[in-house]
Amino acid sequence: MARITLIPIGAIEPELLAQLKQSLEQTFAAMVEVGPQMDKPDYAYSPRRGQYLSPLILTAIGELAAEGKMLGVADVDLYAPGLNFIFGQADLKLGIAVISLCRLRQEHYGLAPDKELFSQRAIKEAIHEIGHTYGLTHCGDEACVMHFSNSLADTDRKEASLCQKCHSKLWSRP
Repeated sequence: MARITLIPIGAIEPELLAQLKQSLEQTFAAMVEVGPQMDKPDYAYSPRRGQYLSPLILTAIGELAAEGKMLGVADVDLYAPGLNFIFGQADLKLGIAVISLCRLRQEHYGLAPDKELFSQRAIKEAIHEIGHTYGLTHCGDEACVMHFSNSLADTDRKEASLCQKCHSKLWSRP
């Protein structure tokens, strides 16, 4: 059975980790566990940008000795070179990924909190990034969880599930 380890980066709500665990187990038929918490990634912070450089966090996750895929869950604002921000990033070769919860929260945009909407967004981003570690690429179907999210509206529009084409790719891989 496939194995996925969730790595909380900083203080992440246990309820959210439980929801991510359940969704990833269902989507990937994997055994999902919550691994050790990593400290807030001060080493990846850019004072000029006020954000955290995602590739440095992926490197730190990769240094953990965990079997199978790993997904870091961070409540900091992430960016990658050449991009203003990212919701998440995956290293396909190493089977690791990270998602940012920061811009998934309504509060980030000066709006009232919406716990259910936040949870759905986090689940979609987690499935999307772990999907990449299984070799899935971005999908043209706007409802598919593997569709690229260039904005929060894109994330909200898609489902928390794979389209039939991506589902077939996932289960037909060697």
